Amino acid sequence: MEISVVNEGGLDIVSGRIEGDLTKQIAVDYFAQVSKVAQERDIKRVLTDVRRAKLMAGDEDMKCLSLELPEIGMEQSCRRAILIKNDIKGYKTWENYCFRHGFHKVKIFLDEDLAVHWLSQN
Repeated sequence: MEISVVNEGGLDIVSGRIEGDLTKQIAVDYFAQVSKVAQERDIKRVLTDVRRAKLMAGDEDMKCLSLELPEIGMEQSCRRAILIKNDIKGYKTWENYCFRHGFHKVKIFLDEDLAVHWLSQN
């Protein structure tokens, strides 16, 4: 798992990458690290690259995790772009659970430039 803070065109973004099997526990660990970096640097934009990950979390795992995000430290006001390669259905399910639980600024992308552009908007 790789997490970095980048400054693209003056835009502060916490950028993270997950590779391999993406389980609920891996996601919990990822969000804990991302939240810590975002809070320390007062950053409200996150780019998550899961193009090399295989989504292993089931519907119930995604539902539970979307409810646990505030406890982990993720703020609902945070703008989050998820960069995927495939499994649109699985990540759409995740996006929908997030939306239902108050995270309205989460969006899925296949193109990194479009994701960064969307993150740069207010």
